[in-house]
Amino acid sequence: MDLVVGASNDAVKSLVSKLGSLLAQEYTLIGGVSDDIQYINDELASMQAFLNRLKQEAKHDEQRQGWMKQVREVAYDIEDCVDNAGHRLSREPRGSGKLASIRRAWYLLTTLYARHCIATEIGNLKVRAQHVSERRTRYSVENLAARLDSGSDGANGPVDRSAPPPQLIGTVAPVGIEDAVEKLRQWFKEVKQQRTMGFLAIVGSGGLGKTTLAMALYRAFGDEFDCRASVLATQKFHLPAVLRSLIKQFHDQQAGASKNDIEGIEEWGLEALKQQLAHQLQNKRYHILIDDIWSVSAWESIRDSFAKSKNGSIIVVTTRFKSVAEACRRQQGRVHELKSLSDDNSYKLFCQIISSAPNVPTDGARPLLKKCEGLPLAIILIAGLVASTLRSESNSTSVEDLHLAQKDKDEELDKNKDQAGNDISEGLDKDVVGEKLEKNKSQAGNDITVRLEKFLDQVGKDLGEDLEKNLSTERVTQIVNHCYYQLPADLKTCLLYLSMFPKGCFISRKRLIRRWIAEGFVSEKHGKTVEEVAEDCFNELISRNLIRAVNSSSNGKVKSCQVHDLVLEVIVVRSSEENFITVVGGHWHTPFPSYKVRRLSVQKSDRQEKEIVERMKLSHVRSLTALRSFKVLHSTLSKFQILQVLDLERCKDLSLMNQIEKICDMHQLKYLSLRGTDIERLPKEIGKLEYLQVLDIRDTNIMQLPPSVEKLQHMVHLLAGSKSKRIGLTLNEGITKMMALQTLSGVEICGSSANAARGKSTNEEVKKHIRCKAASTVLVKGLRALENLTNLKKLTVYRLRAFTDRDNILLLSAIEHLSSCSLKFLAINDDFTGFLDSSLNASQAPPEHLHTLGLTGMLSRVPDWISSLHNLEKLTLSLTSLAASTLIVLSELPELFSLIFTLDSTKEETSALQIMHKNAMESGGNIFVVAGGFEKLKLLRFVTPVLPPLSFLEGAMSELQSLELKFITMEGVYGLDNLKSLRQVLLTVSSQAPEDAKVKASQIKVLASMIPNGPSVVVDEYSEL
Repeated sequence: MDLVVGASNDAVKSLVSKLGSLLAQEYTLIGGVSDDIQYINDELASMQAFLNRLKQEAKHDEQRQGWMKQVREVAYDIEDCVDNAGHRLSREPRGSGKLASIRRAWYLLTTLYARHCIATEIGNLKVRAQHVSERRTRYSVENLAARLDSGSDGANGPVDRSAPPPQLIGTVAPVGIEDAVEKLRQWFKEVKQQRTMGFLAIVGSGGLGKTTLAMALYRAFGDEFDCRASVLATQKFHLPAVLRSLIKQFHDQQAGASKNDIEGIEEWGLEALKQQLAHQLQNKRYHILIDDIWSVSAWESIRDSFAKSKNGSIIVVTTRFKSVAEACRRQQGRVHELKSLSDDNSYKLFCQIISSAPNVPTDGARPLLKKCEGLPLAIILIAGLVASTLRSESNSTSVEDLHLAQKDKDEELDKNKDQAGNDISEGLDKDVVGEKLEKNKSQAGNDITVRLEKFLDQVGKDLGEDLEKNLSTERVTQIVNHCYYQLPADLKTCLLYLSMFPKGCFISRKRLIRRWIAEGFVSEKHGKTVEEVAEDCFNELISRNLIRAVNSSSNGKVKSCQVHDLVLEVIVVRSSEENFITVVGGHWHTPFPSYKVRRLSVQKSDRQEKEIVERMKLSHVRSLTALRSFKVLHSTLSKFQILQVLDLERCKDLSLMNQIEKICDMHQLKYLSLRGTDIERLPKEIGKLEYLQVLDIRDTNIMQLPPSVEKLQHMVHLLAGSKSKRIGLTLNEGITKMMALQTLSGVEICGSSANAARGKSTNEEVKKHIRCKAASTVLVKGLRALENLTNLKKLTVYRLRAFTDRDNILLLSAIEHLSSCSLKFLAINDDFTGFLDSSLNASQAPPEHLHTLGLTGMLSRVPDWISSLHNLEKLTLSLTSLAASTLIVLSELPELFSLIFTLDSTKEETSALQIMHKNAMESGGNIFVVAGGFEKLKLLRFVTPVLPPLSFLEGAMSELQSLELKFITMEGVYGLDNLKSLRQVLLTVSSQAPEDAKVKASQIKVLASMIPNGPSVVVDEYSEL
């Protein structure tokens, strides 16, 4: 129950600064209240100092846990009171003179009752704080504090870690499933040959790797089927939800499919869903994965939803229960019972995870691995804990080495000075210092080995001997709990926050860390910004394997993560017990909260959930997450007065504007996500949210922001537009007045020309043109003021419109100025104005500090200055710029991790195809990738309707790990065997591709599978909607 340490400390730390601010506003308070606030502030400061000491212990008895809960609850209540006071009292009128005096008197009169109520509440809170403080003596706090001061030095505290190196997900094969895949390969062939309906049940206990094996089969044989889909069933099985997910996935793979085909699917009944599914799968060979089935009735309802196929279709299910597997067997299905890993594979998996950690005495881990009984999840968690300990020891030892080396150097200098009478430091024998440094390192390495062996021995004792005799899901939970106890207090809070998300959910890294920041879980320290500290927390949870990376961005950073269901179950229960997070409609049953609800996650939207929410006391909720539907919250939204985090991503039913208007009354809001909802505009009063830091309106119909957004002076991240449609939020003057802005993503910049429309224009483009013309004066002011956003780190422009030469100059000037300040990420898509080829290419001040650059649209050649971008890690270019000479220039970029070429297949690109053909002809008919260069390139990706002929010569791209090709037609890819480090090949072929393109994709798969290092090859299909 140690969350209370981190959560209590976070609550108190946040509150102390707020109380200081309130004390500075004495004119708003009634007499005597200031003394009460000062008393509360002093008590909380004392409590905070004590809580900081408590972080040094992993576990606490029930008395201390109870006391820390009380600290947290009283701190939350005081903060609620302070926030409410700020809202109800607003700001007293300032100024001098008679008119100001009259306004001040009127203000004091009209707020008299409110101030009286606040004074009474603060008086009551003072008494509560006093009582909580007195309980410290009863719980022997002084004795504990003395023991902590003389004992532990805080080894369990958070470690200051450097960022992990960029890496790609899926380039390392899972351990121990090779034999199972090969054995089932033959069964897949038999089902295809016999043209029967195949059922496969993979059965085993939790954490044994059922999903890992099922996904390996899903990837290995995916291209042999006409279509495929996967879905998570879960304990609270709901057949309509499963069928909707399958229908949506199959719809995305259908050639010529329209979004209208499944419009309103959320309201369809069961029979309508079954009919649609039957229509989609008619005469098709399909592969379906149903993950985590808990009952025979669930299996039977899924089985009965599919017509019996005679073309070799396969349905794979995973389950913990043998009764489900036997039910599958009775349908002439196959059952594969998963076995635990052998001792050798257990050791191999352990070493694979800790391979990045230094000084690993792996032999000492074998006794501990035996306690894991070959269970992959248990091994992964233990290995993550060991690797984290090793990194912590290594970091501290590295610092010690530097200190010792410097000390030896200083002593040697002093010795030389004494002997020579003057400073002869230049003659100092460096070999002597070097030998001492190596000696220190050797001694440190021995010390680490000894400490690690003791650590491993202690972990084994903590897990107990019974684990060897009785392995079960409950015993795995024991390992999860042990790893949880070893976390620093701050990381415990961050980990338990993941219970806000449902089982099986892919959680965006950026979404998560931005929410941590808004919640106040992380703060600046060790000279790092709050964003960097949050990134460190996320990376630490990944490295400890408490959360797992499911995919990576093309810059090598984790894009999204997932929590294993056994880990999630532990943290959901803990969060409920601590009243940290209340989950409604989740996978696991949790009791109705007996305290005030502080953080609420609504994961289902039925009548039962609606009734539960309406019974709750919601006035103290600080964080609200709703998934799928907003219906549950329609009648309660006005109750969330002190909300700081509101996440409605992908929720339906938000187009009711009277509901959105209520958001503007949530004056403490810091994080607001409306991403993927059906709203079309933001309320004019959005400027009232003065503390708002994150506004996410991506994939909505919002194209303009109201003028009041200029009041959002705490805004850090503004995320808008639709990346897939290249539709952006119109840049206006109000946006350029958000001086704290660091991320401005998904904007459209309109210039001053009234003649924006060119050639054939859609109705949508005409409307855009009219809007640009009507508001040209305001928009050009925004373009001119863009350079004022000097804190901007990321700028993504989805479209440029109506540009004149003057507008080109203004935008170029802004980019050059921002690049000299903080800009690290720049992406511009320009299909119309020619800005990329003309103005940007001619820049005299190249953005040398960029880490990411994207130039797509009308780009016939790369800018001449691109060779000077020595920090560039990710580069995205229009395919029209690809030539053999281009690759030679790019090969010299020393930090380049990923290289992407793209071309929009939804537009007529006759000119683009002509340029590509010309580039290929100039290169001898092929695009040759020559030997040398690309020292750090790990990812090469092409996303284009037409893939030009590519030839990799011997020695080309020696570090390349992943080759991704998405296309409609292709001419050929040659020399794959020359890519010595290649680990995976992903081929995504359009459903509209001609047969010869599909044949060539199959040939590439065969050739890649023959490469000695054996890269994995996945062939998939996509459809343009």
